[in-house]
Amino acid sequence: MSKEMYLAALKLFDRETYGFPSNKSVYDVEGRELKLWSYDDKLVPPFGDRGLKQMRDLELRDDDILLCGYPKTGCHWTWEVLSMISRREAQLSTEGKDLAFLEIGPGQLMEGLPSPRVLNSHMWFNYLPKQISAKKTKIILTVRNPKDTAVSFYNHHMAIKTMYIYDGPFKDWFQLYMDGRVDYGDYFNYYKDWDHVIKSNPDHPLLVVRFEDMKKDLPKEIRKMADFLQITLDDQLVEDIATAAGFDVMKQAYQNSNSVSKDLLRKGGVGDWKNWLTVAQSERIDLSTNILEGTPFQTPIYTL
Repeated sequence: MSKEMYLAALKLFDRETYGFPSNKSVYDVEGRELKLWSYDDKLVPPFGDRGLKQMRDLELRDDDILLCGYPKTGCHWTWEVLSMISRREAQLSTEGKDLAFLEIGPGQLMEGLPSPRVLNSHMWFNYLPKQISAKKTKIILTVRNPKDTAVSFYNHHMAIKTMYIYDGPFKDWFQLYMDGRVDYGDYFNYYKDWDHVIKSNPDHPLLVVRFEDMKKDLPKEIRKMADFLQITLDDQLVEDIATAAGFDVMKQAYQNSNSVSKDLLRKGGVGDWKNWLTVAQSERIDLSTNILEGTPFQTPIYTL
């Protein structure tokens, strides 16, 4: 991508200039508002629907990679790792994940991204580009335990008040999360839907990547992703990518850049939910996880 296009994209994403369009608000038990967008009766972030309408007809390249997953399941981290794997280079991207985010990125910006593109989306399979099935576009699907995901998602909403405007406590937000009244809906049904996709499309190349596995042994997961993408990396490059993709390294790099992502990274750990959830909240998530029995997502990892 040219410097001029990158600067134009930064201007485009400067939502503080022209606001965030919202056509749907949800309210917690105390009446506090969370601004969202309703698209085809599904809740998504208040970006408007330009990117959503373009998404299905997006022209895909044969070497495109598609990263999917529920919000706050390690998408930024995994995107950077995949970008380094695909470029065979242990260096964080200069463009950032946001320019390849299907929900918000106009088609002309996508066309300017160099190959191989690591496109990314939180949308459900049936809303993704139609060519995915015909081209057998490789999909990497991130997952993270629903308790840490909840904590991270709450802090995401609190960090971007210009977009969501929400300012309630975690205990009131938690009810919205469990009711699926947040962007991208219910965590458990989201992965139940992906399980249906996996079982209905057994010949489609899809790799499930767990956030906790990446935290436990990042070089091992890098090799797994590289093998899935049919990319050969030597041991030194694997270690170099793991170092460059260290969470603290990545967070510092984002803080020193103009990336929209700089406000979206917090702790990147496993087990912080213990500092946030009550026993009753934790047990409620355990109960909801039962609907994922028989899926690749049935046994969340809560501690390392």
